Formats: sequence, structure tokens, C-alpha cells
Amino acid sequence: MVEEEATWLLRMQYENLDLCKPKKLNKLILQLKTHPGIFIRNEGGILGHANLQRIGGVIELHTVVVEPELRGEGHSHKLIYSAWERWRQDPILHGKLLESKIDLTKREDSNNIENEILPCKLIAFTRNAALASTLTSAGFKIAIPKRKWWNLWLIKTQLGQLKTNQLFSLSLNRFVSFVKMLGGEVIPKNNERGGLFKRFFQRRRRLFHQLSYLGEYKLFILSIEMQKKDWPRKGGPNEEYYHPLEEINVATFTNKKDVNPEEITEWDSGEREKVPYVDLSNK
Repeated sequence: MVEEEATWLLRMQYENLDLCKPKKLNKLILQLKTHPGIFIRNEGGILGHANLQRIGGVIELHTVVVEPELRGEGHSHKLIYSAWERWRQDPILHGKLLESKIDLTKREDSNNIENEILPCKLIAFTRNAALASTLTSAGFKIAIPKRKWWNLWLIKTQLGQLKTNQLFSLSLNRFVSFVKMLGGEVIPKNNERGGLFKRFFQRRRRLFHQLSYLGEYKLFILSIEMQKKDWPRKGGPNEEYYHPLEEINVATFTNKKDVNPEEITEWDSGEREKVPYVDLSNK
């Protein structure tokens, strides 16, 4: 099971340069054993994957990927739902025993209590329009650009919605990812091999790809009220799509007595309804 998930995720990472740098299969299997993430599947196999990671004082939904042939069928909503449930219910994900922080004698404001229950914001970066629509329908809000002291209040940026310590942790995480991608990765077998100069850029194509689209990534933050509200969409992560015609059941019966076809007008009754004659003329 884990090996199948690792093989599938490795294939998705090679095909999608917006995802993180792929690891070796053995390391990825070990990672999924300790941090399995979220996988949805059906009888045909794996449909999609999502993963959460805590970066300082925020929790980032850093991976959402669906099998290319199955996109557009609503599977991303199931992944976001599962991530939302884990964010709400998993205290280990927040990195502390949350129950010990609740003190009703000192805090009367319900909003403050909610912030203590879920101290880490749930955020996501994406440049994909379909995923952005899914996040918005799930209660995420796109961050409004804001001026901050660390850029001398010169420009507005979406990162201004994050606290300074959260921004520092996020920047450190991105710097580590930058160094890893700078080291290069394995060139896929189907890629045409060239000279030394070409192989240098092929091994670092993920880094150049993400840097070239850096300005298109948008920050989405889950609104505070979603910490206690119900899921805005109907259904859960296990809901599947069924074609409406596949769900129609027709009950039929056979009558031993021969019926004149001219008398059959309704498929569900099988007989002509005899309407009584009423003479409404004045006598």
C-alpha cells in the first residue's frame, strides 16, 4: 500500500514542476510511513493526494495533486475537506496540547478562545485557477496586500498578512527548499539528454520553473470563522461521483393475460385507465 502511494506520488512530482522536489523511492516510502499525508482512492487506484506541514506558527497545505485523467470531477474538494478536518482535530499537527491552553476564567471573548484552540493558521499558495476556486469555496480567502515594516512600507504584499515570526519561518523553509532544488534532481528517462550545459538546466528545471512563476503564486488563508463552522460543501471525502442514469432502477412485471398493445399507454400501469363519461350538457 505505502509503496504504491510512494510510486504514484513520485510520478506526480516528476510531472508537476510546481510540486516539491522528488526524493528517492526508498526515502519517500519511509516518509509516508511516518507522515502518511492524505490519499483518496477508489477501486481503480489512487485519485489524489494532499499534505500538511507546520512551519513555525502556520500550517501550510503545501501539496494538492489529483490524477490528471480524473481532474474536474470534484476530487480536490475531498482532499481539501480531509485537510480541513485534520487541521481542526489534530493537536499534534499544531505542535502542542491545545486543551491545556483553554482557560475560560481568563478569556471571555469567544473569538480569543477559538484562536487558542487553533493557534496555527491554515494557509496555501497556488497559481492554479481550479485549486484557487476550490479553496475559495472551502472558506479560504485570498490575502489582501498590505504594507509592513520589513519592506520599509514601500510596497504592498500578501505576505504582510502574516506575523513576523511566521514570515521568518516560512522564508527559512523556502530557502532550504531553494538550496535542495539548486542541487539538482534526477533527469526523467523520457527527457532528451544533451550536453553538459543542457543537463545542468534540466537537473534544475524545477527551480527555474518556480522562480519564473514566483509572482503568480497567490496566498490563501482560511478564515477564522471556519474553525467552528461546518463544512460549506455537502458531502465528505468519501463521496464519489455516479452518473444519474446509473442510479435509476426500473421495476417491471409480466402479465400472463394477453393485452392488446393498443390499450397500453402508460409503462408503469400497463393498462389504459378507463375515464368515466360525464355529460355536462344541459338537459
